[in-house]
Amino acid sequence: MTAPGKSLVGINSNLGDKATITNVSIYNDSSKKIVICEEYKGVTSGEPSKIGSGPSSACGYSTSSITYK
Repeated sequence: MTAPGKSLVGINSNLGDKATITNVSIYNDSSKKIVICEEYKGVTSGEPSKIGSGPSSACGYSTSSITYK
C-alpha cells in the first residue's frame, strides 16, 4: 500500500468478519498514519460505526509483520 490512504482493512467484527494480515509493506507513510485494521459495528441499513483498530481477535496481525518503506 502507498500513502495517502486511511486504512488497509476494515471489518464488521460484530457480524463475524475476521482478517488475517501478514507480510505487508507500506510505502511513503513514515509517520505511520495508515491504520492497518479497523473494526466496525456493521448494520443492515446506514453506515457502520467504528469500534476499534489495531491487532485483536478479529484483526489478526502482529506489528512485526508490517514493514514501512
